[in-house]
Amino acid sequence: MKKSLIALAALAATTAFAQTTDGKPGFQITGVFNAGYVSQSYFGNKVSGFEQNGMGTSQLMFRGLEDLGGGLKAYFLHDTDIQFMTGAGDSGSMYSATNAGRAGTFGNDQKYVGLSGGFGNVAFGTLNNQSLYQGAVLLNPIWGTSYSGGYGSVNCADPTCSIVRYDNTIEYKSPVVGGFQAFVQKSNKQSKAINTNYIQTLGALNMPGMTEVAVKYSNGPLTVAYVDLATDATGVATAATAAVKRGLKTLSGAYDLGNGFRVAAMNQKVNAATTLATTTSDRTANQVAATYTWGPNTIGLDQGQSKENNAAKTLGGGQTSKFTGVAYRYELSKMTSLQAKWESLDDKAYIVPMPTQFGATRIDNKRTRSTLGMLMAF
Repeated sequence: MKKSLIALAALAATTAFAQTTDGKPGFQITGVFNAGYVSQSYFGNKVSGFEQNGMGTSQLMFRGLEDLGGGLKAYFLHDTDIQFMTGAGDSGSMYSATNAGRAGTFGNDQKYVGLSGGFGNVAFGTLNNQSLYQGAVLLNPIWGTSYSGGYGSVNCADPTCSIVRYDNTIEYKSPVVGGFQAFVQKSNKQSKAINTNYIQTLGALNMPGMTEVAVKYSNGPLTVAYVDLATDATGVATAATAAVKRGLKTLSGAYDLGNGFRVAAMNQKVNAATTLATTTSDRTANQVAATYTWGPNTIGLDQGQSKENNAAKTLGGGQTSKFTGVAYRYELSKMTSLQAKWESLDDKAYIVPMPTQFGATRIDNKRTRSTLGMLMAF
């Protein structure tokens, strides 16, 4: 599946372990640009047009690596998600009046600085969770968090299914020993509110704490990973008092069958460690994925479901959301590919919120999206 390695460049911000793409000292600028035609029916609201990010997040990444000698290296990554299909993105405004998108501010993605050596890797910054790496990316590295991958529809990177990284994080990655590698992330809880005597210039305040422990085993065609992420918002003023402690447990695995075939599966459990309330999720999700690559062609299939176990939850209590995604990619070159995707979600468990542009009322629980476009990764 050599062509799939090209596609992985589109996920560089989430999968990068070498701090430059070739692992050599120096400075690099890498990135992803994608755009095309998108048509979607969003819970009874239909929109279509030429947009971006149908195949992966468009972004620019600045990377640096210095060899300090004795096996020790220093490195950094500064990543920015970009909105190039609208001029408003240049000024940090939202995507457009008809689509929910991220503001195009500089440095709005993953950023970190760290050291690597015989001890492993230690990095500081806003780092993507291992729940994202070992969940969405391991499940389907070709499409990851883009359309048809099921991210945010079935699988998630944190208990709220809304974020992939926490501020003020330290991460340790161990060396690989006998195929095993361990990961630990930590972000301290800050329950001190912002006021006239203690301002935010000293650091992020009033934010939940996060602890994440993961282990991965890779041996030939098999990769298996387990991640346990816990958040604690006890005493944080902005947190919902009924669910101040939450958790996400992810078990995933992938197997390369050879001859271009790859299969993967994932199980996730979202739980609240305190008394469940009518707004608290307690989901169990399962998803399978398969890809087949021949020459410049790759086809993929994802299918999964997520059940809301908290029957008391006002929206989606006791219900199950079901997801199906189909995708095709054709590599025109080492940098450029064409893609077509279709996904369908029957979101009875209310995993996906309504876009604010459409108001708060759903006409139905079904969402479909179709995309056709191109992607360049460099």
